[in-house]
Amino acid sequence: MEVIKERSECLVSLEPMRLAFNGTFIVAGMYETEDGNDAIAKERVDPVPYGLLFLANPDLPKRFDLNAPLNKHKKDTFYTSDLVVAYTDYS
Repeated sequence: MEVIKERSECLVSLEPMRLAFNGTFIVAGMYETEDGNDAIAKERVDPVPYGLLFLANPDLPKRFDLNAPLNKHKKDTFYTSDLVVAYTDYS
């Protein structure tokens, strides 16, 4: 059974940590195109990781540029030795 997580607003600000940390600040978790761009524009993060979106959409930057629909990820195929249904089955 797959657990589906709802997106939710972060109730705790990471701004104090961002201000205190002098290195590259990466915050991962359910970012999509607009909120990732917004987080970078407002300097809340440096890079935005799009882990699951990249797994399901190897051409993710192009899809973001075109505002194209995104594939949904299939977690049950992430770590399988069956190459027919593994990372290579996304289009």
